[in-house]
Amino acid sequence: MSIRVGVIGTGSIAHMFHLKHYKDHPDVELAAVADIDKDRADKTAAQYGTASYASAEEMLNAERLDAVSVCTFNDSHVALSLLALERGLDVLVEKPMAMNRDEAARLRDKAAGSDRLVMVGMSHRYRSDAQALQGMVASGGLGSIYYAKTKILRQRGVPEGWFTDSRYSGGGPMMDIGVHVLDLAWWMMGCPQPESVTGKLFRKIAPYATKGIAAYMAHSDINKSEGVYDVEDLGTAFITFTNGAVLTVEASWAVNGSQDDAVKVELYGTRGGGSLEPLSVFTEVNGFPVEHKLSVPSVDYYKAEIAHFIDCVKTRRQPLSDAAQGCEVVGMLEAIRLSSESGELIRL
Repeated sequence: MSIRVGVIGTGSIAHMFHLKHYKDHPDVELAAVADIDKDRADKTAAQYGTASYASAEEMLNAERLDAVSVCTFNDSHVALSLLALERGLDVLVEKPMAMNRDEAARLRDKAAGSDRLVMVGMSHRYRSDAQALQGMVASGGLGSIYYAKTKILRQRGVPEGWFTDSRYSGGGPMMDIGVHVLDLAWWMMGCPQPESVTGKLFRKIAPYATKGIAAYMAHSDINKSEGVYDVEDLGTAFITFTNGAVLTVEASWAVNGSQDDAVKVELYGTRGGGSLEPLSVFTEVNGFPVEHKLSVPSVDYYKAEIAHFIDCVKTRRQPLSDAAQGCEVVGMLEAIRLSSESGELIRL
């Protein structure tokens, strides 16, 4: 039996990572799309051979679906996911799960109190190199991880559109791309309980007039002409956990430093260490310090993410990136902002 899927929001993330992988999945019938921009929804529907609707509610009223992807602005993630849960559907919601912890907790609790699934689109967890390194930690091969560093730094990479308007995004690079490195490092550390957060959000460079830079353009026209920019261009954080471990996080859209927008993670354990990218492990052999450069087969991790979601829908097992963990990540992101605004350490 095919899983009938609808996609809410037909912007960049839907086209790049959701629609095509649902369309290619042998157990999925991509049934419908919905977007507040009906013209865009119609064009997407024509491209993928689906029904088209002007709102999620209209789609859910008209279609018999099993699951949905929520690919809209950050401010609508929770409301649309709750609507889908109320209709008895499983949900894959894009990152970040919510704008703040209270919203995230509502969705987490609703999912926990139902027989439906909520999976958060933390796509980098589905990379083969990330899973290999996380497996080493989980097996105890690196001992206890007591310190980790993670970053994703763009020299000039501010997206244009709704991303820079906090009403829709909830924040700048820390919410947009920092969420990936924060989640990935935290997951590799074994998801320890957060204890305190010290964060600082800077806006020192953007918006800029740098030549030769092609900006990433959101599909939606919202905030393109207004040009509202009320979020950071660089975020940093120092997070402690109840097990004594520490994590530092850096994320930027604009910084006067080298371009390095690869996802970087460094783990330091009592028996060894590890890093992404490149995938490396640091240990001792016969009393000598040794660095191992590892190679694992690469996968299309967005395809793997969609495949995992569909497998969870079919088997009813909990997803690798579930609502409870998504809520913890949003809580840390919110604490970074609150610490920056107050100039104080935030206890969780």
